[in-house]
Order: sequence, then C-alpha cells, then structure tokens
Amino acid sequence: MNINIAAWMERNALIFPQKIALKDDYRELSYLACNTRIRALAEGMQERGVQAGDRVAVLMPNTIDMVEVLFATARLGAIYVPLNWRLSEEELVFILDDCAPKVLFFSTEWSERISSIRKRYIAECFYCAVELGQDLSMEGWLKDTLEHSSPAGSWDGLNGGGDDDLMIIYTSGTTGLPKGVVLTHNNVFWQTINGWSLGASPDAIVLALLPLFHVGGLNGSVTPVLHMGGTILLQRNFNPAAVLTTIEKERVTGILGVPVIYQLLSKQPEFETVDWSSCEVLLSGGAPLPESLIRVYHERELEFRQGYGLTEASPGVTGMGPGECLEKAGSAGRPLLYTEVQLVDSDGMIVSQGESGEVVVRGPNVMRGYWNRPDATAEAIRDGWLYTGDVGHFDEDGFLFIVDRKKDMIISGGENIYPAEIEKLLVGHPQVMAATVVGRPDEKWGEIPVAVVVPSETDVSFDSLHSFLKDRLAKYKLPKEYHFVAELPLNASGKVIKSEVRQILERM
Repeated sequence: MNINIAAWMERNALIFPQKIALKDDYRELSYLACNTRIRALAEGMQERGVQAGDRVAVLMPNTIDMVEVLFATARLGAIYVPLNWRLSEEELVFILDDCAPKVLFFSTEWSERISSIRKRYIAECFYCAVELGQDLSMEGWLKDTLEHSSPAGSWDGLNGGGDDDLMIIYTSGTTGLPKGVVLTHNNVFWQTINGWSLGASPDAIVLALLPLFHVGGLNGSVTPVLHMGGTILLQRNFNPAAVLTTIEKERVTGILGVPVIYQLLSKQPEFETVDWSSCEVLLSGGAPLPESLIRVYHERELEFRQGYGLTEASPGVTGMGPGECLEKAGSAGRPLLYTEVQLVDSDGMIVSQGESGEVVVRGPNVMRGYWNRPDATAEAIRDGWLYTGDVGHFDEDGFLFIVDRKKDMIISGGENIYPAEIEKLLVGHPQVMAATVVGRPDEKWGEIPVAVVVPSETDVSFDSLHSFLKDRLAKYKLPKEYHFVAELPLNASGKVIKSEVRQILERM
C-alpha cells in the first residue's frame, strides 16, 4: 500500500466523523469538517499552480490552520516546510532561498515581518495571509463551496506518498547555518508506529506544547495522534497556569514537552491542586530529566516517559515503558519498536559493553537526507546508519544513557569531560533551576569546565555548588568557575544554545 498521510484524515473522517480532531485557542473542528476543509484548500492551492514536489512554506504559530496546510500539501504530493518564527530575518531568508517555496502561508500578526522579507527574497512565490481563527476561505484559498461529490474515506485526489518527500524540517542551527532535513511519508508513518509502541491510543487527548515547526511538536504528537484518530489540543503560547487549567478542563491524557516546561509547571501554585487524574503519560525529550523533577511528579502519581530522538530520525530513537523512568533515571530508554541503535568508535567499530561511543541509528524513520546538501548527507548517513554526533553508553539492561554531544566534549589536561554529566548533577541541586557547562580556553589545561547556572534561590553560591559536586565527580571534572544568570538561551526544542552561552561568558 502506498502511504500518503492525507489518507489518515480521509479514513478518520469516515470512522470518527463528529469526533474533535483539532482544537486551538480560536475554534475546534471534527474530523469530517477538518478533512473537508483540507480537500478544499488542496484544490485552491492546485488552482494556483502548486504541483507535486513544490515546496509550501508556513510561518504560523500552533493553530489548526497550520495543520490543515500540512495535510493539504500532502494531498498534492507537495512538500511542507514549517518555518521557525523565532529565527531572525536573515535566517528566514536563507531558508527561503534554500528551499524556494511556491507558496508561503503566514499569520497576519507577522505581516510587517513578511513585507521586509519579500524585499530580500525576490523569487516567484505566492503569499497567503491567514487571519488566525478565521476561515481560510476569507483569503481566497479555499474553494467557494466546501461540498464535494466524493465521500469521506475516498483516496481520490491523493498524489504521491511512500518514499516521496513530505516535509523539510530545518534544524535548530545552534552552530552554523540550518540544514533542511527531508522526511518522507514513510518516515512519518513509521514514526507514528514507534509512537504507538509507547502506549498511544485512539482515545488520546494530547496537549501539544512544543512548536509545530519543530519535529518534536509535529511528529512527536500531532501526526501520531491524528493517525490514530485521537484529539490534539493546540495553544498559541505556552502559559504554565493555562496549561494546568487545560489539563483539568479537557481531561488531557498525554503531554509532550521538554524538561524546562515540566519545571515551570511544577513551580505553579496550582500544580498541587489541579486534577491530573486523566493524564496517563508525560513524554519528555530534548534533554535528560533531573531525578529530583521526576520525583516531584511521582509524588503526584504522575509518570514520565523519557525519550531520545533527533530531527533526522523523525524524531524517535529510544523511549521508556511504564515504571521505567524513575527506575532508570538519567536514561533515554531502549530502542523503539522499529529502530536499531548501536554505539561505535571513531573507526565505526561497535564498542564493548559499558563503553561510550557515538550513537548510530538505522530504521525506516531515518531521513532521506538533507535538502540540497549531498555532502552533509553522505557524512551523516554511512552504510545505512545515521551518525547522530551524540555519545552514549548502554547499561546491562540495554538502556541508553546519552553522555553528550561529540562537539561539546571538553578536553582538559588530556582528559575527556562530558558537560552533560555535570549538568545532570547540577540540576539535581535544590537551589538550581537550570544549568549548562561549556569549555573555556586555559593556558595550563587547554580547556576548563565552566558552569552557567540559573538559580531557583538567591543564596546559591560557588561554595555550595562545589561542595555538592566534589563527592560526585572526579576532581578534573569539577567546574572551575560558576556564573549565575536569570535565564539560559534556548532554541525552539528547549535545548541550550551553547554558542550563545560562550558569547555571554566572553562578555563577563
């Protein structure tokens, strides 16, 4: 069977016609209503010349409109390109030049920004302004009538699928220029199957807290839930108090977030009183969960499922089953159902049990490659294996522990220091909200580890943190400096942008 993800909405419009598929800050749509609009939008795009293989870019916040464009694009066999609205104008212009979209849908709240971009990106492109919460037909992109002769469940009008390109997700670009990760219909399908192995069901009501221009938000929650016929709740902005209210009011069954989101939720006064009884799974990725935070939620009888992934793997690589997150605190879990994981040395040879090595991944969820970057693709995918650049080790039970990024490793006096090991301990300190560790050049040692800390209390000091770590780390791994800041620079996936941290240190 040729898989086109738009068929999921067709079939669910037949099976669950009146069930709510999507709900955002402005409106809600059933599967039948949503699929009818998707069909009409696809026809409107086709009338304006959008064909299979054309790119369709989107600059919108988390709204129903953004999801409708995805599935309409899929119907045509075109390629969906969600743009990170947090990027600078320079970065957005680079991406537009790189992928050359036929169409750019954008929220009217960014009209001024788009006007400026249009002066710099002069290639032929349709621009469609979308007034959030309004019918897309107001912009002339839906057909005049939403009535169609073909019944729900029909595959008429679906173009492409399978190994055809479905989306280009541009990496966060923490170093260098962003690369466009090309994911196919099959990649996204197998990602949803891997998601099912973690316990998802058609009864799911999932609150998507990550931005949909990020693969975690898009393929970690939205596409798997819509595949199975569940309900997705979208919020324009992350507001901890509003999230807790939504969990109780909507009887949310699952959340996908990053550790900083769960930290912020736990600090809300309502955290202790809100009704969490419907919430079965709290998925977390992007960074290791501190054991102290796991215990805070555990005391409320809430269970985390820690996972590890990356854009190039659609994103799932490893995950956890029931009861494993606290038992294996600090672990990223075991390989997902249809994903293979190995650890290799610098020569590509599998390392011995217990030793650290680069994480390499193989499976039907691994990207086709990077858009317009055959050199980068050849470097990342070798003999069918995706080289992630992450370093990790397996324990005796087959659980993966991510040590750090290869490029973030600090070499001090000939010893290898992995910042993630120190960071994991630091965030376990009761007076630390967040922390990161980077290397600073040193005449004597070559490099020394330096900690940048967001304190949760004002009286935290060098001495208290040093005392906390000295019995937990080898002496050479101990940070030689501590700097305290109000917040850390984060990218869209909640990861610390270490290049910006280094710039902060240079100014200190």
